This record gives sequence, structure tokens and C-alpha cells, in this order.
Amino acid sequence: MQDSKFNLWRASFSFCFVDGFIDEAEEKWITEKINTLPFTTQQKKQLIIDLKAPPKVAELLPLINNAVDRGFLVNNIRILAKLDKTLSPEEEEKIKIISNAVLSKINLAEQNEIIKQDEIASYHEDEVYKVHNKHSTVEAIIKNLQKALNPGDYKFPDKD
Repeated sequence: MQDSKFNLWRASFSFCFVDGFIDEAEEKWITEKINTLPFTTQQKKQLIIDLKAPPKVAELLPLINNAVDRGFLVNNIRILAKLDKTLSPEEEEKIKIISNAVLSKINLAEQNEIIKQDEIASYHEDEVYKVHNKHSTVEAIIKNLQKALNPGDYKFPDKD
């Protein structure tokens, strides 16, 4: 497993200790992940060390250099915070800190513009009635019939 993803899991496991103890549900989640994810032998040894003396999530965050892994960490900690059915103030504060740290590296204005352009492109009737299986006559007939029945539904609105 790549270092960024490995450190994502180290940080996720460490988050379980933020409230001062590890709940049975959290312990079960950790055990399941250790047994099912493709950790190397060395990585498993490091995880065992981490479980005895959990590193601080803030120290691991710079080691998670893949943006997808950083986003996945935020998702994991939100799930973990609710796993024991209790959201402690420490967990709530740590979620805010980690989320802000991850979001600080993202240009939200740029991402919103990309999303906006993708959404506009998806309105076009060529995209809505696109035949995905070029060898399917039935799909082509159905898509053409849908286009004929709804000719104006997927046109761009007139700009006033």
C-alpha cells in the first residue's frame, strides 16, 4: 500500500483514541480494516505499535499527500465519530481541525467552476440522449423516441 494511503489509515485508527478510550465498535472496525486491507507485514507492525501508542493525527496529516486520501480521511473520521453513538467534544473539535486543514489545500472557487461547467455540459441533449452501446439498435430507437417526445426539455434556457 502506498505511503499516503497507509498514513490515511494510521490517522483514522489514531482518531479512535481522540476521546481518551477506544470503544468496542471502534476496536471491531480497526480489526476488520487491518485484516481486510492489503497492508504489508511492515505496515501491520507499524499499526500494532500505533495502537499501543497512537500518533497524533496532526502529525500524520502532512504524510497524507494525495488529495483523495485526505478527503477520505475526513469521511473516515466522520464515520468513526458516530460509530460509538457518542460525539465527544474532543472528537467534534478534531473533526473541525482536520476538515479545515484538508479544505485549506483546496481551491473551492476553482472546483465550483469546474462543477458548474460539467453541469452545463450535462444539460445538452446530445449528452442526455446519448446511446452508450453503439451496437444496440433497441437503445438507439428508445433514445431517439425519448428525444422526439421531449424535444425542448434539455435545451439551454434562453438568456435574457
